[in-house]
Amino acid sequence: MKRLLLVAAITVALLPASAAMAHVSIIPGVAANGSTTDSLKAGKSGFVNFRIGHGCSLEKETLNPATKTSMLGTNWGTKEFSVEIPAVAQGTGTTIPRPAWVPGWKTSVTKNAVTGNYLVTWKSINRAFDVPDAPEGNAGGRMQFDFGVRIQWAADSVGQKVYFKSVQTCQVDVPGVAAKAKTKTKPAVKAIKPRSFDIKVSWEKTDGSGADTVADLIEHNDAPSVTVLAAS
Repeated sequence: MKRLLLVAAITVALLPASAAMAHVSIIPGVAANGSTTDSLKAGKSGFVNFRIGHGCSLEKETLNPATKTSMLGTNWGTKEFSVEIPAVAQGTGTTIPRPAWVPGWKTSVTKNAVTGNYLVTWKSINRAFDVPDAPEGNAGGRMQFDFGVRIQWAADSVGQKVYFKSVQTCQVDVPGVAAKAKTKTKPAVKAIKPRSFDIKVSWEKTDGSGADTVADLIEHNDAPSVTVLAAS
């Protein structure tokens, strides 16, 4: 049973091909004493890693203006990831979460004065550092990455199922179309500037309702969670 509690993975409900696919799992890290078990024990401090299994895909119809084909099913790399650290993971209430440094990414830690939760955010400094959905040519399978945070569990948190609301952000690049002059057989084609916009996968549901079915730029899923273990 302990093994089942150590790793809490999110199972994404299958949606139609238009779904914005992504995946987040919680992977216990190694505590200061070298133990992974301590990372999930009440009163202990340790690392938890939030693993994104791959990038995102559109769930709202968007046409490629150059090819006139749908962009649904195209996967996009992750440029930002954020996670809420609740009070139960702040020790006595004074332990500030410490995010792992990621080269090429900016990190911020802010506290919500109303909820008391900390928001830890990683954001790539430019597109070259985005976590790709897969290697170029889609060879070698999808890419994953772990965003680690050092936390401390409250002493009275034994047996609690703790949710970590998270948001994964990917950037969609829509190509442009160059202007073409009118010919005898074809009308003129106006220039279309390339553009980009963000799509998000929000892992914030704590009622077990799973992925949403509304096709828009934000997909809503169950938040990743772990059950805190006894210290002994």
